[in-house]
Amino acid sequence: MSSSAALAEKPHKMIVASDLLGPLEVEPSEIFRFPGGLFGFPDSRDFLLLPAELDGLYWLQSTEHSPLAFVMVDPFRFFEEYAVDLPDSELRDLGNPDRSELLVLAIVTLPRTAEDGPTANLQGPVAINLASHLGKQIPIADTDYELRAPFRFPAE
Repeated sequence: MSSSAALAEKPHKMIVASDLLGPLEVEPSEIFRFPGGLFGFPDSRDFLLLPAELDGLYWLQSTEHSPLAFVMVDPFRFFEEYAVDLPDSELRDLGNPDRSELLVLAIVTLPRTAEDGPTANLQGPVAINLASHLGKQIPIADTDYELRAPFRFPAE
């Protein structure tokens, strides 16, 4: 194998700037594409999904806007009664993932004061196809789930 062929096969790492997490060295294949952006952030379409230190929590860091990072929570771990039935049209937008390839998360809003607690948006979960690296925030209509459902972070 020639040295130029070996270089061509070697993946190129890139640096993603994050005001919160610092510079992140990643493979381009680690980026998740949200063609429609997220609610309120339609111009942010490429994100990294990184596990947080606490199990069931993640960071969703924009690759385009260094200040834009979301805390994400696995709603099924923190809200016993939570269930989501994604419409076929939404699944098509995600590349028709198998159930094992689909990750559903909720965006966390951190408290403004020490007396308040974090909340999770259960009305607008974020669905991610782990195989195709496509993501979409999906509004859940006709639901009793809260836009700001209080919860507690697990103790370490």
